Amino acid sequence: MKEYKISIRQGDIFYYGLVGAVLFNYMLESSSIKNFNDSLLHDIALVFALISASLCVIVRKYSLREFIYILTFNIVGILCFLSSGNTGLFMTGLAVTLLPKNSLDKVLKFMLIEEFIIFIIVVTASQIGILSNDSLEIYKGSYTVSGKTLGFGHPNMLAAQASSLVLLYLCVKRNKLKTRDILVTLVVSTVIFYFSRGRTALLLDYFAIIMIAFRKNKIVEKIIYKFLPFAYMFVLIVVMICMGLFAQLGAQNRIVQVLNDTLFNGRIGLAYRSLIVYPITLFGKQIDTSIWNQWQYFSLDNGQVMILLEYGCIGFLAYFWIIQKCLKHIKREREIIFAITIFVFLIWSMYEGTMYFLGKNFALLFLGTTEFKSFSGKLKEKKEPE
Repeated sequence: MKEYKISIRQGDIFYYGLVGAVLFNYMLESSSIKNFNDSLLHDIALVFALISASLCVIVRKYSLREFIYILTFNIVGILCFLSSGNTGLFMTGLAVTLLPKNSLDKVLKFMLIEEFIIFIIVVTASQIGILSNDSLEIYKGSYTVSGKTLGFGHPNMLAAQASSLVLLYLCVKRNKLKTRDILVTLVVSTVIFYFSRGRTALLLDYFAIIMIAFRKNKIVEKIIYKFLPFAYMFVLIVVMICMGLFAQLGAQNRIVQVLNDTLFNGRIGLAYRSLIVYPITLFGKQIDTSIWNQWQYFSLDNGQVMILLEYGCIGFLAYFWIIQKCLKHIKREREIIFAITIFVFLIWSMYEGTMYFLGKNFALLFLGTTEFKSFSGKLKEKKEPE
């Protein structure tokens, strides 16, 4: 495992404390530990992350101009946190802006190691009776399947966590990727599906792995880079069209049933219902699920609607700006595997709301390598690929 040794510069240790605490909370929030969000351990990890971020700024001795730049970028996340108590945008913003220079690969390796260790601990705990290992019936539009949780809150959570690890592994290995890595990730993705029955995770994993396998093909490369800047707008347009059809034609319409039930497993209808029930604010509010009685099923998995409700109009626009800038920088640097990965995460965000946060969408860190690598001078613009 020599390849995964990480040498951390003394001044950057606090950044790893920030990322480590955020990932720790995120992974355990996804587990079957009851009310972990409200636990003392969760709050301690959050405070530790904030202290680490503060020490990051102090140790690096940013100038006033640099500090204002960082604060300006994170102010929306702070306001959303104060309004709703949701930390996703705030923590993601801190991780992007405080990313040490020339350290992306080390940070990704650190994330891979930590997430893998916690994943193994959670799965092991489910096998020895510490965490639950339930078999849950999952509705797939026209049929149901039984998936295992293996210590996570839901089989879909298991699929999302494991599949995110697969994509993270491919990004870590992106400069030395070999055929055996492709084959191993295909096998792992299939094993994940066997236990979780996560159809979306399986298809998106297969898509990403196959596209990565053909990444050196000139036609594939050209199509990816041409489409990449418009990927998020494409996702937003698809969601708006589907929700508009649901609103106008009703849930019983045949076209709507195909879109909502077959393609999105009911997520479009649930997202539309959430928009009707919950208010849209400037900086977001905590979603109160207690308004639904025990006979009413409620789940909000659509990332776009989740961001709008939990982080408000301003938070939604902030995420839009972050993602668009990230897409532009990935294209400029011609990081083909990052391009494929973030496109997959954007598609996945229509099915899983947490794909917007650092815990899963690690590709957002790429923004920190260019946008914030030099505060003192202007960035050297690279020629845009045709």
